[in-house]
Amino acid sequence: MRKLIILLLSLFVIVGCATQNKIYRQKAQDVFEIPSLPKWVNSTPDYFVVGISRKSMNHDDMKDSAKQMAAIMESRNHASYTIEKYASTSNEEILKSNVTQFKLNVSSSPQQTEHIYDSLILVDSTEALGYFFGLFSMASSEVQSSDKKGYIQRLPEYYDIDKLMISNNTITCFKTESSASLVHAWEKAAEEARFEIAKYFEKQVQSVIINTDEITEKRIALETAEKLSQMKLKASYITTELKDNLRFFKVYHEMEIAK
Repeated sequence: MRKLIILLLSLFVIVGCATQNKIYRQKAQDVFEIPSLPKWVNSTPDYFVVGISRKSMNHDDMKDSAKQMAAIMESRNHASYTIEKYASTSNEEILKSNVTQFKLNVSSSPQQTEHIYDSLILVDSTEALGYFFGLFSMASSEVQSSDKKGYIQRLPEYYDIDKLMISNNTITCFKTESSASLVHAWEKAAEEARFEIAKYFEKQVQSVIINTDEITEKRIALETAEKLSQMKLKASYITTELKDNLRFFKVYHEMEIAK
């Protein structure tokens, strides 16, 4: 009888430890992980651009996919948004009521993107989180050795907070997006940041039209177009989170443009 009791107690202890271990593993899976990456991933040097692709056995394809992403990012940052005023300028009632419509063109020039792609040169790379990270340049520039060292960056002040900050000379947009694909999260965060900056300029143009008294001047304002260019990816940040054994990526960007 005594042996039976000891056996049952031992069994309860083993089951309890297994259950506790399962709970512990589940909790560990649901926390953020901050990867160690080269400095140029978090703070891209001037005249460089980052491209990312899924890690694969074919290094050439992996490098080319990252290069394509880098070319698109650089092209859209260089000149992507055109605010087009397309309200009917012949309708006096529209002009008098200050009701105008805008169209934000998100895409960049295919010809420009192709030119940038042909000009890009891989200057440094690393592999982490199941992805290939490439640092590209159009001028065969060398990146500083300090930018190549891996480190864990501190959480940015505006991480996970969408915010548009206006200063005397610059507009900075803080945007965070998440996805099961790191490439999608990186591109989506940049796209949404550009869109927020474009919407700010749209409101500025709208304000000018509303505050313009003469119908003739309103018509001239409506017939113009404003192009936003030379945006800069000032800073980036990546965290990962495991949920039910599926990895999610959260990407934070700071996009900046001169006013």
